[in-house]
Amino acid sequence: MDLARVASNTALSESEKLLVAAKHFEALLARQILRDAYKPILGEGMGMRGVSSEIYRDMIVNQLGDAIGKSGAFGIASAMHSQLVTEQTVKSAGKEK
Repeated sequence: MDLARVASNTALSESEKLLVAAKHFEALLARQILRDAYKPILGEGMGMRGVSSEIYRDMIVNQLGDAIGKSGAFGIASAMHSQLVTEQTVKSAGKEK
């Protein structure tokens, strides 16, 4: 889901918006980690070289990164969401005084 669309969606609470953003961040981080991890595996080890191996590697890394982000397998999204919600609650309480 597009983050700009999520941010402007009035049907979602601020907590839900933060969770979507945290999951996107986890997927991005997972893709970066996987991109480096898969370089030696999906390169010459599969007999592919050049552009074809790069395209294949990118497709695998993007799919795995998105799956990790959606599932929250690393746990980064949930930890980040908890921290952001706590900070948002503290800021809201400070404004009410």
